[in-house]
Formats: sequence, C-alpha cells, structure tokens
Amino acid sequence: MTDPAEVWRGRVQDHLDAAGRPPLGPMTGWEVFPFEREGLTAKPIGARVVPEPSRERTPDACGTCKALAREDVVLHVGQRLAVIRPGGTSLLFVANVVARDHERLDDLDETADEELGRLIRRTYRALRALPGVGNVQVSKWENGGGHLSVNVLARPLGVLELRGSNLPVWADMLPNIPQAEYDARADVVRAALA
Repeated sequence: MTDPAEVWRGRVQDHLDAAGRPPLGPMTGWEVFPFEREGLTAKPIGARVVPEPSRERTPDACGTCKALAREDVVLHVGQRLAVIRPGGTSLLFVANVVARDHERLDDLDETADEELGRLIRRTYRALRALPGVGNVQVSKWENGGGHLSVNVLARPLGVLELRGSNLPVWADMLPNIPQAEYDARADVVRAALA
C-alpha cells in the first residue's frame, strides 16, 4: 500500500533547493506578514521521522494541569472543560479552553464536544466584548503537552499588522501588557463566563 505521507514527501522534495529549503511562499507577501521578505530564509525540511517522538507530558509535568490548580488563572470551570488564561500576554487578552483532566481532543466524547463548542463560542464573545478589541482569533495546536488547549486571542483594535494567522508570532515579539490591566480584564471575562 502506498504511504500518503511518503507520496507527499516526494512531491515536496521536488520543490526544495539543494540545501533542502522550500522557496518562500505567498504568505511572505501578505501585508500582515511580520517579517521583511528580503533576507528571509526558510529552514530546510529535515528527514521524515516515523514513528514520531511522543508529544505528551505526564500530568505532573504539564503546564496546563498546573494552571488549572491556580484560582487566579482559572476563568470558568465546566463539566469536562475549563477556561484559563496564561500568566501574561502582549495582546489585549488571551484565554485557553482546556480539558479539566489531562486529555487531548481525541479523548473527548460527544457531550464534551458540545461543551467545547459552547465554551469556545462564549469565550470568543467575552473577549470580543472587551473594550479595544478589533477581532478574536481561535486556534488549536496541542503539540507539546498532550493536554487539549484551544487558544482564543484578542487582537487590539486598529492594529492591522496583527490580523490573521501570524497573530501568535507578533504576540511573541511584543512586550507584555501591565499585569494589573490584564488582571482587570480577566475579572470582566470571568464575569461574562459565569
């Protein structure tokens, strides 16, 4: 049987330069792309790794599990899911819809799926209602801890460079907002989710 990932890899291989690097894609021409195109170089695509290394951590090594034990970062607790916030952010607000137990999206049943949809919608609306928010982005990465986390990120109104899929990249480069300001917004979001 043909391995679809190997077929994909073969197609990509024909697209790489001698150093194994792909050409820069059209995203580098987007007005919201956070870097200057001139001098930018893509990393080489490495060898295929199968089986993939484990991406899971044990609950005692999981940052999300630790955050769930902190009242100051928990915004809402539901049946199987909760809403938490990271300790700091450069954006107007960031919330994460997470599993209460150390489990991934694959582990949820239909009832938890429904709760996930409701909590994402409610969290999105709570962040969208904050003063100064231009838009709210939602994403799920789950590549390191084995713990479900759906990110809900509030972009400042009028800061058009931060639009779209590069919002987390921009957020990583900008300074955190003052903690007191972030804490005050957390109280507003917590009340909206109550």
